[in-house]
Amino acid sequence: MLDKNFYIKNGLIYGSINVVYLMITYVMGVETMTSYGNMAISMVLGLGLMVYFGMQVRKEKGGYITVGEGFKSLIVIYAIATFLYLLVNHLLGTVIDPDLPGKMADASIEKAMGVMEMVGAGEEQMDQIYDTMEAEVRKQTYGMYTITGFIKLFLQTLAMGAIGSVIIAAILKKVNPNPFAEDVDE
Repeated sequence: MLDKNFYIKNGLIYGSINVVYLMITYVMGVETMTSYGNMAISMVLGLGLMVYFGMQVRKEKGGYITVGEGFKSLIVIYAIATFLYLLVNHLLGTVIDPDLPGKMADASIEKAMGVMEMVGAGEEQMDQIYDTMEAEVRKQTYGMYTITGFIKLFLQTLAMGAIGSVIIAAILKKVNPNPFAEDVDE
């Protein structure tokens, strides 16, 4: 493993980039925060940052890295970044703008109803779906802004990040062809 300062520094950089993006979308409005385009951009941004930090890890390790080393390093950086991002998001929805969870629930429901309308759902069917969906979406959205919801969301996000970390570590692995090379960590 590399120096803990390497992980902290890169985790904070990764998390800060995500926080800046969160604040930009927040200023642009709830519709932007809940849009499919925002989800796509967030995913591409996250993957791009993981590749970048994976390359940084490989560089720090002398240009060579195994899948295991890459995974361990990326998941630590990702965990720090995720914690920072979710902490700011939690503060945003509880302290800074306590109405945000309700606005996000409304926007999500409206977006889903628009999709139902596009696929030609009947009025009765849409009313039934709306009633079912409204309670569930509100429960989920408000639940994310509790301490239990924060922990659950952190663990779920970390699990998804683990999948991305192992894939990126496998792509970035580069085995040292010299069997007598010294370990960079020692």
